[in-house]
Amino acid sequence: MTKDRKVVAILPAYNLEGSIGNIVARTIPYVDQVMVVADGSSDDTAGAARAAGAMVPEPEFKRGKGFALIKGIECSKAEAPDIVIVMDADGQHLPEEIPTMLAPLTTNDQASGREATSNSVVDMVVGSRMLGTLRTSRVNKFGNWGLKIISFVVTGRWLTDTESGFRAFRADRLYAMPLRSVGYEIESELLLRGLHAGFRVVEVPITVPFAVPGVTVWDGLKVGWYKLKTGLALRFGMEPR
Repeated sequence: MTKDRKVVAILPAYNLEGSIGNIVARTIPYVDQVMVVADGSSDDTAGAARAAGAMVPEPEFKRGKGFALIKGIECSKAEAPDIVIVMDADGQHLPEEIPTMLAPLTTNDQASGREATSNSVVDMVVGSRMLGTLRTSRVNKFGNWGLKIISFVVTGRWLTDTESGFRAFRADRLYAMPLRSVGYEIESELLLRGLHAGFRVVEVPITVPFAVPGVTVWDGLKVGWYKLKTGLALRFGMEPR
């Protein structure tokens, strides 16, 4: 956590009863509040998260990462944070790297930022697996490259990791975005809306400690189509449907 800024971390969690307590305990030292959204879980992920010290909105039966993340963002407003961190709860994002994620948002020295100048205010920090360590299949690495190309085409801005789920936002900028995605495309919506709103973005290296399966090829194609249609709509001043 920081001395002068309130930080809330939002962790969507699905059927992680056995491991969520450890992730919450490791996250608590770095933030002011941990919020776990356990919607759709058939086990006691919610109870385990609460026992570890997390705030848990009343679970619903609805599933989808986007639904859970949007719900967490809405619930976090009651805490009036200055910074909101979103991260996966399955252990692929290390809570110990939260200070690295917060640094560009909480210091005046932005000189190391890839998208920011030394006098600018950073709106979003992206934890880049490409700048750090990513362990996944060649198929998923190829898919990530393709999705980066699509993102560049529709935004005109290049990022090394457009699919990372480890991000930190200035809360006021995050809350101003009208988010609608209910599935994995939420990562794309957050990025596309942020870039089209003129967010200043910094990427920092993160480490993925184990091999992750990634989304399926079909899911990747759906995300690619979503990026294309949503990015073009935003680029031409239209609200995506």
